[in-house]
Amino acid sequence: MTQQNKWRKIGLDFGVISGAEWLIIVAAFLGRYLLQFYQTSIGYLGGTFGMNSFEVGIGFALFTLTFAASAFIMHRIRPSQLRMAEIIELTLLGVTMPLYIVVRGYAEVYTLMTIDGLITGVVMDSFMTMSGMASVEQARRQVEQAAFSFWVALALIIAPLTTGYLLGLGIKTLFALFAIMAFIAIPFVAAMSGRYALKYVEAKDHSGHASITSLFKNLEFNWAVIAALAYTIPFFIIFSFGYELGSALGFSANEVYYLFAAMFIGDVLTRLVIRFKSPIMNRRPYMIAAVTIALLASVFLALSMVSWIFFVLAFLIAGIPDGLTWTLGLQIANTSFKREEIASSTSFFSSIMMIMSVLMPLVGYMFSVVGFTMTLWVFAAVTTILFAWELMLRPRTVAEVRAV
Repeated sequence: MTQQNKWRKIGLDFGVISGAEWLIIVAAFLGRYLLQFYQTSIGYLGGTFGMNSFEVGIGFALFTLTFAASAFIMHRIRPSQLRMAEIIELTLLGVTMPLYIVVRGYAEVYTLMTIDGLITGVVMDSFMTMSGMASVEQARRQVEQAAFSFWVALALIIAPLTTGYLLGLGIKTLFALFAIMAFIAIPFVAAMSGRYALKYVEAKDHSGHASITSLFKNLEFNWAVIAALAYTIPFFIIFSFGYELGSALGFSANEVYYLFAAMFIGDVLTRLVIRFKSPIMNRRPYMIAAVTIALLASVFLALSMVSWIFFVLAFLIAGIPDGLTWTLGLQIANTSFKREEIASSTSFFSSIMMIMSVLMPLVGYMFSVVGFTMTLWVFAAVTTILFAWELMLRPRTVAEVRAV
């Protein structure tokens, strides 16, 4: 492989990436920064409003489940409508995030989390769909999606690092400060017209929609779905209760944010490895690796009350399954379906990755009833069940592998 081809695989061949894709990348980076900040801050934000574990779990579930529900909105948005939808949602996000400074009661906080979960879901699903629409040629689209994945993924590291550094300003102040990024992103989206217009839109008189059930007839898509359900159990427990668990072990809030940054360094490095190895013809071993590492992360979390070392280890490996599953899942969603199905496949895959957040209120409640250790072992067992399910989803024949 030539050096130029290596750079292309991770999206660093600047001469190949179109101007439209760079506009998408810049705007999507800002949007992903806000999503990352939001997800890693819900637990700490809830604490500032006096919420207990159960109540924090409810807030995280509301945010992520409405994020998942955005797939149903995306299912009805045509590719040609994505730019306007993005501008509207970014404006709403910029308006709602600063409101945490003025709200007081739980009802208002939950309402904001619910609204912003839906908004950020549409924002990120739209960007993921648009990332494959800047060019018509398949080869160029693959290079541009590599660029999108690499540059946008940097927000996963930068958001918790900057949050930890600026936490002294107050978490509510940071919500208002970072909301400016939503407005900064809007001109980049608005500029996607003329020579920078999206090229990949629906044909005339085509609905641009696909049957939701048809997505789950794809074996590879199902591999990615089960892997996503498995790894998001320890992943979301860390997101929701990392501060509470860390505090019990003697970690400060700033230190937990830095652990988040370390977790996502592993995530981003994994994405780079996948990009270097692409095109990957047999994705199954990578999905098996994702659920295996997720199971280890769950076990390390359960052992964290024994030693803080296991807590740190859980953080260090919990991002790896996200790097594997998100990258390969997005590839599957963008390349394994018909053109009219891509918006649905990308948005539904993104949303499925959020479904396990429904368990977080239960996790918080169990923390208060049976304690950290017993609760974490219970959910390690749930992860084990999904691990076994993934193993059972093996192709029956070589032909079946080729068919997907």
